[in-house]
This record gives sequence, C-alpha cells and structure tokens, in this order.
Amino acid sequence: MDKKWEKIEIVPTWNFEEDNEFVGFFVDMETKVGPNESNLYNFRKYNGERIAVWGNTILDSRFKSVGAGDEVKIIYKGKATSPKTGREYHNFEVFKVAKEDIPVKEEDIPIVEDAI
Repeated sequence: MDKKWEKIEIVPTWNFEEDNEFVGFFVDMETKVGPNESNLYNFRKYNGERIAVWGNTILDSRFKSVGAGDEVKIIYKGKATSPKTGREYHNFEVFKVAKEDIPVKEEDIPIVEDAI
C-alpha cells in the first residue's frame, strides 16, 4: 500500500517589527513553547499559508476571547511604558470577527448531490 508522506515544516512566525499588521484565521494555541514557555498562536492566512504569533502579556490577555475559526487582526503599536512598573513592553491592538459573523459567499458553499 502506498503511503502519502507529508513533510513537517516549522511554521514561520510573524515579525511584527517588519510588518506591523497581521490578519488571519485563528486555528489554535500551543502553551509552554520554547525556552520562555510562551504561548504560540497558530493561524491560517487567506492564501492558506500557516503562520504563528508568539504571545506576550498583552496578546495572551486579548486572546482569551478569541475562538478557533475567528478572523483576527493584530496591529503592533510599538513599544510602550507601563505606568505601574516603568518597564517597556511591546504593545498590540487585537480585533476579531467571530466565525459565525464571517459572511459566506454562495459560490463558496459546496454543492452536494442528493443521495438516494
């Protein structure tokens, strides 16, 4: 029997300092990834490309209300300073369109023949 082997590739991550806006469909989240045990958010872009976004305190708190299939836009706002601690951090704005609110075009709905 022939087997179809799929090459496992490392998913590229979004470089917010080069491209300050990202849009994609949220797939899932991995926890405790890498040496800092960070969250890693996985997305699919419109062209089907997979891409991941590293979490930080801001993104982790915003993503608590994002579900699988939601369309997400993240905008990098640059570095900001916390008024409480005086520490600098990377600041982001996060927007979403819930999957049930994403319009579906009629031509995207597959035609299914009646099975009798």
